[in-house]
Amino acid sequence: MLSNEAEHFLLQLRLELMSRGKKDEDIENIEEELRDHLIEAESRGDSIESVTGGSVDEYINSISNELPFDKSLISFMFMVLIGSLLLTIIPDLVRGDYELSLYRLFYYLIITFVVLPATLYILKSILKKYGDHKKSYILFGMHFMITTAIFVGTEFVLRKINSPIVLKLDNSTSFYIGLSLTIIYIVVCIIFKQFYLIAVVLYLVFPDLVAKLLTSKSPNSKEFITISTTAFTILNFVIIIGVILFFKKTFDKEKKNADH
Repeated sequence: MLSNEAEHFLLQLRLELMSRGKKDEDIENIEEELRDHLIEAESRGDSIESVTGGSVDEYINSISNELPFDKSLISFMFMVLIGSLLLTIIPDLVRGDYELSLYRLFYYLIITFVVLPATLYILKSILKKYGDHKKSYILFGMHFMITTAIFVGTEFVLRKINSPIVLKLDNSTSFYIGLSLTIIYIVVCIIFKQFYLIAVVLYLVFPDLVAKLLTSKSPNSKEFITISTTAFTILNFVIIIGVILFFKKTFDKEKKNADH
């Protein structure tokens, strides 16, 4: 049984190797080998630094020649970028009367090539610093709420300002294209077993699907926006309650373990 410090180091190592494009099989082998060394070291009363060299970067540099770059990561990253781009477009298509303005196009590109990489970097940094600890979950929740608020605010601004139109679709064409892309996206996620991305796309399209079912008014009408906003608020409320219950369960478990 390893100490929390050793487990945290193994988590940091895995995250850093993944971010450097190393193969899953190589990561597993390195982690298992290091785990065995750490177990032996701690059983002798030696420090973790005596095995790792003091930091994740130093340890990786000492074994870097053993770990070739995983070329499949390039295609995976390409799929991630395409997927994130679809996630920004699909909700607007499902809403109907789709208009792609010049400003919105820039917005999509910023989300795909700036916000997404920055978010991944932030989440990786949090995990590396705090590991599987309640601080990580709190910071994840804060990041989620802040990002959601920024997206909602930006969406509101984009709907209010005038910008040159690049592409315009009528209500039914927009909806059916959006619905088709949603189904295709879900099927691809199932094939690659990325089930959390299914939850993301359903989260994004759910409010407008509810509005579509409850009113025949245009997406820009007050009635449609009210229904969509209400559904979005209720959905977020349910998610927040779920997150709070999850945190409570995690904290209670940590407290119970600490008492023992």
